[in-house]
Amino acid sequence: MTVIDWKAAALAAARANAAYVIDSAASRAAFSALGDTWIGHFTNSSHQAVLSADPNGETHLSISGTRASALKVLDVLCDVSLEPVSVEGGSVTKGVYEGMGDLWAWVLDTVPTGDVVHVAGHSLGASRAHLTPLFLPQSQIGRLHSFEAPKFADAAYYASHAAALAGMVCVLNGADLWAAWPWRDSRWQSRPLFDHAWLKDDAGNFEIIPGAQWPGGADSGDHDISRVQSRLETIAATQAVRTTV
Repeated sequence: MTVIDWKAAALAAARANAAYVIDSAASRAAFSALGDTWIGHFTNSSHQAVLSADPNGETHLSISGTRASALKVLDVLCDVSLEPVSVEGGSVTKGVYEGMGDLWAWVLDTVPTGDVVHVAGHSLGASRAHLTPLFLPQSQIGRLHSFEAPKFADAAYYASHAAALAGMVCVLNGADLWAAWPWRDSRWQSRPLFDHAWLKDDAGNFEIIPGAQWPGGADSGDHDISRVQSRLETIAATQAVRTTV
């Protein structure tokens, strides 16, 4: 059974949105506007993430998705790099996995030893959030939020890490073209084994469905974290939690 705290999901989406900001000063301002204390900014040619602390002192890692509009070409190459890499419990794509050791080394060097870390991301960053059990003990994994993750891990990986990922809130939006990527590669046709929140429109309509039952679509505009954030905020304004079974 998964309990969705819509207010927390909307705030996680806002953090995932702010994680795209490249300039460190602007990034700090974006997270401060959300009420967080900005801790640090990790950025290189193919990764970007922010550590922040909420008003309760809890630590959040927000992982950026593909920074295509900023002409970060290596981000795009990560999306299309579908060569399998063997990891604990299964296989993931090279593009989603490569370099995550460096990102997590920065996280673990920055946060206090044993700190619980809440992780969220959008698009490529969401798929990278699914890799959290490879780098963080289950006892330190906090709330996990995945927004519009493409399919970059196989069924064996999700089965092996089902317990660590059990509380993850996975969100799909409308007829999103890119969350259905890769479209015709049977190695990566898997999603987590639990239900997903499918946002239907701007009016706050949604459906809770098994990830494998999402029909996909061809609307690239639905792959927009600002649209996801807005729709989640609409839902959060009308209901606090939704339990799925």
